[in-house]
Amino acid sequence: MRTISVLAVFVIACGPPKGNGGGGGGGDDSPDVDAGTDPLVDADFTPVDTASCGAQMQNIGVVNLGDPPDLLVVLDRSGSMSSPPSTFPPTFTTKWSTMRTSLTGVVNMKQTQIKFGLLEFPSDDNPGCSAVATPKVNIGLNAGAGFTGYFNTRSPGGNTPAHVGLQSALQYYNSIPVNTAGRYVLFATDGLPNCLNNDPNMASEAATVAAVTALHGAGIKTYVLGFGGGFGTTPQVLNDAAVAGGVPKPGSTKFYEATNQQELDMALQAIAGGIIVPSCSFQLASAPPDPNNVTVTINGTPVPRSPSHGNGWDYHPNAMTITFFGTYCQQIMMGASSNVAFVYGCPGPVIN
Repeated sequence: MRTISVLAVFVIACGPPKGNGGGGGGGDDSPDVDAGTDPLVDADFTPVDTASCGAQMQNIGVVNLGDPPDLLVVLDRSGSMSSPPSTFPPTFTTKWSTMRTSLTGVVNMKQTQIKFGLLEFPSDDNPGCSAVATPKVNIGLNAGAGFTGYFNTRSPGGNTPAHVGLQSALQYYNSIPVNTAGRYVLFATDGLPNCLNNDPNMASEAATVAAVTALHGAGIKTYVLGFGGGFGTTPQVLNDAAVAGGVPKPGSTKFYEATNQQELDMALQAIAGGIIVPSCSFQLASAPPDPNNVTVTINGTPVPRSPSHGNGWDYHPNAMTITFFGTYCQQIMMGASSNVAFVYGCPGPVIN
């Protein structure tokens, strides 16, 4: 499936523009325009005073109707997660505490758009080299409470059997129905794998890349996140795993890196945003006062309403849903649109 950045949707409820009586649908065809404002366009393509239009604010919630993909977090809870990140200036906050804050934050923010799940490695503390295919949080919507409960009851301990955790992820995915909206793994670790005998690091590294390759062969893409800064100057295994996972980060470093709270937040937001597939339909939480007196914009440019559903937007399939058609829908699906704004009290253009 196509990987597309999340589409931000802004909804602004407005009072009637200057010079237009009632809901702004009639009256003076030449409303005043305040200096320094960017005029929208009404049904006759005449300027509308956006300052006056925005004087009366009221929230109208919008929900993207795209199908939510699966994202299973395969989380390193080895003993080293109880230490602070390798940062300068140093911090006394542990990697585990930082991960808890960032991960629960992004899950709570995206839990209606992504089906999150969580599987840990190791699942034991001594010798700390096993992982089980039963997740701590099953994949599903509204997983925020499950993630919070997990961090409230678990703490770091054991080694880093990354390959076993990733193998367990494949076992778990094979036990549940295939999500056609997409299946992903977020492999998050603070250190190199180290749980095979003989030459433990080298053998574990090869096994880790092989486990990611097997996931990709099953149609499951893997994002790789290295957190804490303890990977040396050439963390080849994480680069190799990121490439094998099918969704490497652009640039010479193929995995996502983070050494502090801000970087971790940004990495998780980028990964989560990258798998949300926007649809061309958005659900309104409440109806505008006058459905015929609205302006819809994409990237700041007014989009015409198209009752014939040719090229523009319309209420479809009901008055509580706005849907884009034609080239405007293509922009959204291709990720070319950074925001959509739905403004009422300001009449926009209409085409057949």
